Amino acid sequence: MRDARWPTLGGLLILIFLARRASARRLNPVARAPSPACSASAGDTPPAAGSATTPAALPSKLEKVHHSSVALIPPDWCWGPIQAARLDLRDKGLYRWPPHINLLYPFAPPGQPMELALAALAPAAAAAAPFDLRLDALGTFGGRSRGVLWAAPSDPAQLSALIALQSALQAAAPMFDDQQRVGGAGFVPHMTLAHFGSLDEAEAARAQLEPTWQGPCFRVEAPAAVHLIWRDGGSGQFKRAASLEVGVASAAPPLLLEPPAAFALMPREEWEWVRAARRTGKKKTMWGRPAGRRSPRRSAEERVAIAARTPEDIERIRAERAARKSAGGAGAEVGNGGTGHGSGGCA
Repeated sequence: MRDARWPTLGGLLILIFLARRASARRLNPVARAPSPACSASAGDTPPAAGSATTPAALPSKLEKVHHSSVALIPPDWCWGPIQAARLDLRDKGLYRWPPHINLLYPFAPPGQPMELALAALAPAAAAAAPFDLRLDALGTFGGRSRGVLWAAPSDPAQLSALIALQSALQAAAPMFDDQQRVGGAGFVPHMTLAHFGSLDEAEAARAQLEPTWQGPCFRVEAPAAVHLIWRDGGSGQFKRAASLEVGVASAAPPLLLEPPAAFALMPREEWEWVRAARRTGKKKTMWGRPAGRRSPRRSAEERVAIAARTPEDIERIRAERAARKSAGGAGAEVGNGGTGHGSGGCA
């Protein structure tokens, strides 16, 4: 039985909703009036909502690719418990992805599209207030053929600050809206710890990890926390192409690194088990299930239990399924608010 102290699925969804509403209240005044740094003159007409930090040179459309992202990445000294958990859980993304929370994904490819987007994002990151972040809540999402275990902040103020940062960056480059648009649940911040073949497997891993999980705490601020990352090729590793300085204004936009820099603590080689797990994950049938797998038949006991359900049981199950569907995953790296736990913010 789940510990009553930890929030339920509905409780976490309510927490995310309240944090998102608080974020919107903070952002609305900025959208209605231009900031001094973005105003050409005192007599200029205020820009439309969502465009206050968008330079005129930014096209209305830019190419989006899944091997590029704007992501929040913790400092090196926080990686220990995260990478240890990912290794123990045999995460297939261990070689490809650093520990990260996607903010804008997919993102622009390297070259001029990324340079234009970077110039638009830098003022938005500079205008954001630094904040503490403790990834002390564990959650899951998925279904019968896919499961993900993730970490996120449980503190409402930290969650609200993270949502506000993502909203500000998206307002500066509104074409990169997948994190809010896909799935219909808005931006649900999370750091993926491992992928599984089903939600049940992810839940079992959460139960195994949560007694010892101590979420790392770090401050989201300059000189480095939010990075533009990209990988070269289908089997490449994400590397740092540029960094956005949160809370620090600069006279010139950040420069793209040529070539991009590898993160110091990332594996230098892709282990065979990682490669095998990644290849297995690609083998999908036309129904989206892993090749060679079929939905398991229900046991006689399960069929008896289903037949014994009352109308109230059925309504409750339907409501739970509807809640999961309405907060469903937004793309390969975005999911719904599952169950979580946590004990507060950074001390």
